[in-house]
Amino acid sequence: MTKKQFFLLFMIPAFAILFFLAFYPLISAVYYSLHNWDLRSTRPIRFVGLQNYLRLLTDPRFSNALRVTGVWLVTTLFGSVFLGGGLLAPLIHDFTRGRWRTFCLFVFIIPALLPRIGAAYMWRLMYSPAIGLFNYFTRLIGIGRVGFLDNPAYALFSIAVIDIWQWSLLIAALTMILFEEVPQEIIEAGVLDGARRWQLYRYLIFPVIIPPFLSIFFIKAMESLRTFDFIFVLTAGGPGKSTETIDMYAYWQGIGSAGRISYASAMSTTMLVLTIVLITLVWKGLAKWHS
Repeated sequence: MTKKQFFLLFMIPAFAILFFLAFYPLISAVYYSLHNWDLRSTRPIRFVGLQNYLRLLTDPRFSNALRVTGVWLVTTLFGSVFLGGGLLAPLIHDFTRGRWRTFCLFVFIIPALLPRIGAAYMWRLMYSPAIGLFNYFTRLIGIGRVGFLDNPAYALFSIAVIDIWQWSLLIAALTMILFEEVPQEIIEAGVLDGARRWQLYRYLIFPVIIPPFLSIFFIKAMESLRTFDFIFVLTAGGPGKSTETIDMYAYWQGIGSAGRISYASAMSTTMLVLTIVLITLVWKGLAKWHS
């Protein structure tokens, strides 16, 4: 069998399946976003052009969802990266050796292995005003009951704590693995020059691991933009609309209650474009900063 025949026999079917899985939902979303498919209506589906996109511009609920998504992205992304990669990883790397370091890596990975729905219900119990662990301590110090998930001022950040808990430990473990790849000669040269520990990380270690660390950063950024499960289980977008992200709003408009498939598809397509633009801008900015 020639190379060409091998390619045709094995690679083309694989590419066709991947193309179907990756692009068919996207093409369908764009197609329906340009039509008026409404599950509550018996009218035939017809082409409406950019009407759904123009409607988004004047929809205050969409503007609120966009703001909530931005707050969620910044809080969970920078909280996880700073806490895990910037604080926890250097501390554990400096104060543990051998089996203890391996044990820490194992423990840090466990939260990421937990099913997110199960983790959400676990934290829901801990946030409970009646039997929750956090309210036990708030009553103990005299603050009284706190509605972590019931108060619009706290709800989004209370859910963000769960996401940061799950991701910061994983990022810390991955960052510690990256630290092992830094040549010891560089660190020893810095020590001989009298650099302090934070200076070693700031000027020698982190610049070396920045390229692979950026991959972790962008994976977390994309995950934050698509978070749905935590918010759906804990608040379903409430109280009010204080935790309603674009994903959540698209769900309610599409299949949750309203049945406006085309309008929800327009939101999803808009979110995809915004994500691509944001990731591209951040990537170019970080690449320029690193160079």
